[in-house]
Amino acid sequence: MYALTPSKIYMLDRVRDDPVCLARMHRMLSAIGRQPESVVRITEDNLPEAVEELASFWPPAAVPDGAVRSYMRPLVFTTIDLSHRRPDLAPLLKRCPTGTALRTLSRIYGHFTTAVDQHPHQHDQQRDMVCWPTFNLGTMCGCPHGCTYCPAGREGKFIAVGLNLEEYMEKVVGPVIELYPWNKVFRMILDGADLITFEPEYGLHELFARKLAEYEGRWGHFHTNSANVAWLADVPHRDRLVGVWSTACDAMARDFEPGAGSAAERIEAMRLCQEMGIPVRIKFKPVIPVVNWRQEYASIIDLALRRTRPESIGFGMYMWHTYDEMARTLDLSLLDPHCVDAARESADAMKGVVTGPFPHEVRREIYRHLIREVRRRDKDVLLYVSTESREMWDDLKDELGQDPRCYICGCSSVAVPGRKLALSPAFRYSTYHPTPL
Repeated sequence: MYALTPSKIYMLDRVRDDPVCLARMHRMLSAIGRQPESVVRITEDNLPEAVEELASFWPPAAVPDGAVRSYMRPLVFTTIDLSHRRPDLAPLLKRCPTGTALRTLSRIYGHFTTAVDQHPHQHDQQRDMVCWPTFNLGTMCGCPHGCTYCPAGREGKFIAVGLNLEEYMEKVVGPVIELYPWNKVFRMILDGADLITFEPEYGLHELFARKLAEYEGRWGHFHTNSANVAWLADVPHRDRLVGVWSTACDAMARDFEPGAGSAAERIEAMRLCQEMGIPVRIKFKPVIPVVNWRQEYASIIDLALRRTRPESIGFGMYMWHTYDEMARTLDLSLLDPHCVDAARESADAMKGVVTGPFPHEVRREIYRHLIREVRRRDKDVLLYVSTESREMWDDLKDELGQDPRCYICGCSSVAVPGRKLALSPAFRYSTYHPTPL
């Protein structure tokens, strides 16, 4: 796992009652050079003090020379509450400092979102977004990468680590697989977590692969910005895993993803995974139009296609933000002035539009450049735009070469290994189509 340097480490008291969870935590502590004695135990008695202290560590007042700022985020080890009816945390919240969010206690006490149907047809129709319905899974909240475009990276006060993974596989992953036969590939991705950054000590993906192997024709995506992949060589049933990389150009990785792998390191990680027999897919998302973005993205596309053979390449602009949010969270001096001006001038028109802050014409210009750069080097790799509007698909479908109603992307529920779609009579279309039938 990453060489994290958390400002402080906490453990919910109930972790002590499960020897398997305790052993998992000890493995992870050993990997970052911390002793179990350094962990602060959270009980109902000291909860208010622990919550107040947690709020004080991020952002850090100072970063030691050579340290990675985002690696200093505190860790909270917990167990995911998988009970049928979770206890009400409101009484505990009343005892906490004024302004404490219920979400803080939910994470400490393991009230995680355990599985969610992402991008159902009706939802995407309402938001004018094209994707595939897919079940997302997750066992952690937060990420060490500290990406400045990501709310969890900028503002997350701590990373909450669920430890009862064996129970999660039996009570969540197995039942979800059985209940949703149309879903062939499941994403391990929830709550802003890049889960492979904690491997192999965490052990999630080994358990995930073993569980998937119990079912014929089921696979799982890991979705990452990381280059931490060497451990995958020792994972049984790794053929059930599919690697999806959020890939950046050099400038974007350097300036906006401070704790992630560099652009070149991620491509090398993809190459290593391909050698292990793990299919890889590239998703340039979010595409941020940095200064000199045409040359920047042409360079990384060239490197990617010289070093790897991805099953698909997707493009998704920096979106889901207003112009004001972008101006507050990104250094606009690092962006292409033309793109910034266009976003500023269309700020009112783009309010409430999920593909904002950049207007349609700017996004289309950038996508067309990326498509051309890929096609100069590879005529056959499957291309798509990710969570984009129907209008964008209408404009680009001929250049992309895929039908937006039924296309192969990077991490959908039916994009099985081998550049194939595993469709069924009851599940034939992406959310571009007005109904699931």
